[in-house]
Amino acid sequence: MPKTAASKARFLRNPCAFQKHLLCRTLWQKQKEIIHAVEFSPLVAVKGCHASGKTFAAAGLPLWWLVRFLTGKVFTTAPTLRQVKTFWKDVNVARSGGPARQLLPEPISTGLDISPSRYAFGASSSAGINIQGLHGSNVLIIADEAPGIESDIWDAIEGIRAGGNVHVLELGNPVIPSGHFYDSFTRNRSIYNCISISAFDTPNLQHP
Repeated sequence: MPKTAASKARFLRNPCAFQKHLLCRTLWQKQKEIIHAVEFSPLVAVKGCHASGKTFAAAGLPLWWLVRFLTGKVFTTAPTLRQVKTFWKDVNVARSGGPARQLLPEPISTGLDISPSRYAFGASSSAGINIQGLHGSNVLIIADEAPGIESDIWDAIEGIRAGGNVHVLELGNPVIPSGHFYDSFTRNRSIYNCISISAFDTPNLQHP
């Protein structure tokens, strides 16, 4: 843990330092690239093979965002409720591994509530949920399994992006050659920070 108030504040601002010192997690290079991209870029799209570590890195981001911003809000989505709950299990595991468990309450199955102006929640894209109320100064949106997310959710996200400090992270496997996630890497690539992870980028296939 940082020794001074200044160093502690620096660790809270930096998502890599947050995951290392407050979640006690070790990230490899592509995972660090993802969370740094979310810190500085409003639109980030990550495509990768299965078990490439992208969701592991992303699971620490809701915790960082809620500590970083006193009026922070986080929305996570995926095609099914089961996938949403799986992501929040990963968030809970991330919280339980280090000092962050003293800063934040334990998440429920699909979110984490601190105050009326500081909270996180998840919902499946098929639930027809209205997320327009997320308008605010500091909003993080994480779309897991992004190729399967319904189009009306993307439309609602665009509406939220119209105001405030809104950052969007899209995660997926490049299996569907059409739709919003595909467009993030093709015709909309100029406005996205695009990150690709191959099996050879993972530590399991790195040369010693």
